[in-house]
Amino acid sequence: MSVSSMRSTSPEADKLRQAVLIIIDEITMLTKDGLRCIDSLLRDLMNNDKPFGGKVIIIGGEFRQILSVFPRGTRADVIES
Repeated sequence: MSVSSMRSTSPEADKLRQAVLIIIDEITMLTKDGLRCIDSLLRDLMNNDKPFGGKVIIIGGEFRQILSVFPRGTRADVIES
């Protein structure tokens, strides 16, 4: 069973099958589970077990905009950074 609710006979599925290149902008806003869902969907639609169903994926985003993580830091540490 597919993780998506997209029907394999839908017009959207046909567009994804025909796509030569898929661009994902603002990848830093996507969770790892979201990326896994895209991977699983494309593998199912393309009937191909290669990553992303063998499609060429270009990802982009401003990685410097990601906030720092302080697992044991204080509020002062966050403000200082």
